[in-house]
Amino acid sequence: MKGILYWCIILLGFCIPKAQFATIVTSNGTGGGAWGAPATWSPSIPACGDTIFIQAGDVVTVENQQDFSEPGCASPMFLIIDGTLDFPVNGPKLRLPCNSGVIINTGGLLSASGSGGGGSSNFLEICAAVVWRKADGSQSGPFVFGTPLPIELVSFEANINEDRVDLRWITASEINNDFFTIERSTDAKVWEEVITTNGAGNSNQLLEYFETDYEPIVGISYYRLKQTDFNGEYTYSNIVPVRYEVNTAGGNINLFPSPVNAGETLNIEFKDIFESELLVVLRDIKGREFYSKVIVNIEDGKLIGVPIEKEIPAGIYLITASSENQMYSQKLVVKSNSYYSQE
Repeated sequence: MKGILYWCIILLGFCIPKAQFATIVTSNGTGGGAWGAPATWSPSIPACGDTIFIQAGDVVTVENQQDFSEPGCASPMFLIIDGTLDFPVNGPKLRLPCNSGVIINTGGLLSASGSGGGGSSNFLEICAAVVWRKADGSQSGPFVFGTPLPIELVSFEANINEDRVDLRWITASEINNDFFTIERSTDAKVWEEVITTNGAGNSNQLLEYFETDYEPIVGISYYRLKQTDFNGEYTYSNIVPVRYEVNTAGGNINLFPSPVNAGETLNIEFKDIFESELLVVLRDIKGREFYSKVIVNIEDGKLIGVPIEKEIPAGIYLITASSENQMYSQKLVVKSNSYYSQE
């Protein structure tokens, strides 16, 4: 059991590493709700230091005072409004710490729909200074209160996908961002440039980037993201390790039925494989995991069943079976099941 846990940790570290630099809290996309309600947000109610994104079509209401001011909160917060931030009752206030910013994009709105109150009971405050109050009237975008967002990297990921490494990163904002460079290393000391891609220049929205290294290094290698401004200044992301192994043992896995319909069971047959433990994982082409289980006592001809949940979207997936020494993989096509789609 100790060996299983050890290799689970190793595989999680090398196969699907992720590092978060900022917590992005996003409104639910189904109309919004009260600021203090858990159902309004994903993954959780906003907290000190978060970047908060109100999606278009969502109305988030401040019905009770939300105080993130110093000294209770010393980390800047950034609020990006594509939908509506509204104060529907008199009295509530939204207080943000120093160096915070509120960005209202085109189509976004800041309003106070509550009646009465004299125009001063509902306000937005940054660093103990009122930057907007009800008496100022509704504010539409584009408009910025406080500090504009710096370049903010949300995440940088590297995922093994058969014989290549898929690279994905997300920015919450970009200012004067010229381009990104993917760098690779065998020792995390000496680096080589692998891929260069243009940045957005300036952006106050969540942006997602995808690139692929089609000639990964066998064994353990390291990736990092370099971001370069128009003036030549640059910064680096965290370092992400990846373990890529070429299967030379002669064994393989067979999948049937293939393609498989959502809602069915996929059978995996192990051919010429003898392992005490294998970690079987189902991922899509973006590296998102849909199934993971450790299988013990693998012998030639052994069959196991993997349930393909009916909610899994149709598309191309990757089945990997990894041991301490080897990795076996096969592509899998999942088709939508008309029977389940009608339920």
